[in-house]
Amino acid sequence: GTYPNATDSDGLPDCLPCTSGSFCPGGAAPPTRCAPGTFASSAKQSVCKICAAGTYQHEMGATRCRDCDGGHYCTEGVSAPLPCPHPLGS
Repeated sequence: GTYPNATDSDGLPDCLPCTSGSFCPGGAAPPTRCAPGTFASSAKQSVCKICAAGTYQHEMGATRCRDCDGGHYCTEGVSAPLPCPHPLGS
């Protein structure tokens, strides 16, 4: 993923790489920070990756997902760990 910067001295825009934590869908669109539940670990991404099951990410512009906390579960693409349900009879 790259995006054009403002026109420079030669009158033509230069294509710049998207930074990690963001994606560039193409065309003239500027970089967009990855949404919670997604990440971009490296530069030049055209899409953000979804956090795998067992991980989560609550912040925008993340470069990695966080491990799910003990006593919680995390399904694919979640932005917060969910508490494990209590066993029956407790």
